[in-house]
Amino acid sequence: MAQINQLDPPVMGWSSWNTYRIHINEALIKKQADAMVSQGLKEAGYLYVNVDDGFFGWRDENGKLQTHPERFPNGLKCVADYIHSKGLKAGIYSDAGSNTCGSIWDKDPNGVGVGLYGHEKQDADLFFNEWGFDFIKIDYCGAGQSLALEEQKRYTEIRQAIDAVCNRNISLNICRWAFPGTWAKDLARSWRISADITPKWESIKYIIGKNLYLSAYAGGGHYNDMDMLEIGRGLKPEEEEVHFGMWCIMSSPLLIGCDLTTIPKSSLELLKNRELIALNQDPLGLQAM
Repeated sequence: MAQINQLDPPVMGWSSWNTYRIHINEALIKKQADAMVSQGLKEAGYLYVNVDDGFFGWRDENGKLQTHPERFPNGLKCVADYIHSKGLKAGIYSDAGSNTCGSIWDKDPNGVGVGLYGHEKQDADLFFNEWGFDFIKIDYCGAGQSLALEEQKRYTEIRQAIDAVCNRNISLNICRWAFPGTWAKDLARSWRISADITPKWESIKYIIGKNLYLSAYAGGGHYNDMDMLEIGRGLKPEEEEVHFGMWCIMSSPLLIGCDLTTIPKSSLELLKNRELIALNQDPLGLQAM
């Protein structure tokens, strides 16, 4: 039998955005990491705990990024270290422009001037070498809505900066709210294909429809990202089953978006369904057509 080369499968884990948006803090992230283990999700394959928008503070006189003084008074290295101590991987967030999405849509003043624009290598060194994160989601609010930058050029600059300062393989997610183009496969492990998901059936159905004809662009360890999971966030049981099943069949990253400490039992069991997860994590790394 021919040997199958092992590809990076779609990322599996948890992200703070869907439930908490910018309202996150050190204790909350650590509690979710604890729950990932205690609820059996780590054992099922969920490994990433991703800190999304909301951790930003300001840049000092040297341009070095500081964390939010109330939300993360001890910085983020201790958070990444805690996540790693659980045998998990740590993810972080930034924007390709100067301002974050939270600064625009959540009126977060701390999200102004803290994006990657003009600080690519400096922030990459901080995120991946000093703090020790393993994954980054890069939004486009500040780059597109504020600066009108060219997408391929901008994300290429960021990927090159990360590779220049970090000798580890950092998983990158392009969050551009539409299929970015075939160039994305050269830069990122995954890329968003639609506007933000919501815990409504209409949203789930819309995203499935968007991904129906994109299977040719996934593969080789790179995937169409159908956005974070809304399991445990109020959908009907049958809607959750279709939602999770299609995300698995279509090889989307599986990032849980609910509070893991209060997730309903039926939702938790669905997320741990071994047969569906096996489809998602298949070593061929192919999206169903």
